Amino acid sequence: MRRLALIVTVLTAFCGCATTSGSGEQKPEIQVARPEVFLGEEVPVYPGFKLIPEKSFSYESGNLKVGRFVFKGKALVKDIVAYYRDNLPEHGWEPVAITVYGKQASLTYITPEKSLQIHVAKKFSEVYLVIQIGPRGEVPQAGETPPQEGLTTQ
Repeated sequence: MRRLALIVTVLTAFCGCATTSGSGEQKPEIQVARPEVFLGEEVPVYPGFKLIPEKSFSYESGNLKVGRFVFKGKALVKDIVAYYRDNLPEHGWEPVAITVYGKQASLTYITPEKSLQIHVAKKFSEVYLVIQIGPRGEVPQAGETPPQEGLTTQ
């Protein structure tokens, strides 16, 4: 009997991936990879900014790797833009678009395999930094019609 109780305890500790709410329904736990591990050295997090785990997620399956990380801290929007504009090309990222408007900015970068979007917004006394990374989609060449899956012509 003790052995059975020990096995159940161990299995519960290692396999308990769902939580039960008071209503009896099961909700999966949301797990977020540490951004510095997920993003690696190729996408640095602006110094002093802290992750907001409940607004962030990451997903990995085989070769597919996507993530959206939300941070907050204190800095000037223009300083954050300059930081990424100066640092990302050193890590192999090619700028596609950098737009600064008021207290917000959006930056888009690519590598041959990945796409990176960074959004910065000042709200009251805090600045929010959103880093999104995923696989790079294929862009049709000029004059080329993009494939439309699932559509048939009569």
